[in-house]
Amino acid sequence: MEKVQLTKTQKILFIILGIVLVYAIFDFMSHKDTYVGFYSGQEEEAPVVQSSSDSAQAQVDQLQTSLFLQWGKDPFLRKEQIKTRKKVKKRKSRPHFKLKAISYRKDGSVALINDRIVKSGDIIKGYKVIKIDAKKVILSNGKHRIVLTLTNM
Repeated sequence: MEKVQLTKTQKILFIILGIVLVYAIFDFMSHKDTYVGFYSGQEEEAPVVQSSSDSAQAQVDQLQTSLFLQWGKDPFLRKEQIKTRKKVKKRKSRPHFKLKAISYRKDGSVALINDRIVKSGDIIKGYKVIKIDAKKVILSNGKHRIVLTLTNM
């Protein structure tokens, strides 16, 4: 039988695997009751002991709640920011269309809009292609009408 030579990397991996295995066995032996109870479904609930860090956290939570109730607003927000936020209304912006090319024929034209080939009747970004002419494309969503024209590039 031939003797197998391990590389340096393989030896290091075996050593690490051995260390992990020893740790797992040690951890299992020191916490055997916990593992057996958990995997058998008979885990006993440990009594809840409130540590000093838990009581400190409870005090911090109480303080934050009382301060929030006293202030009633964000103390770091400037009055100018409040005024400008109220004045700004959100408007729905119309989608941006870029007409790049038109292949015009009387029996069926196509256009290249936003890197997408469309024909009359197609829908792009909620707008229906109404008409494709030699130099322009007409889009409509029922409320708004957009006319895209070819420009010299």
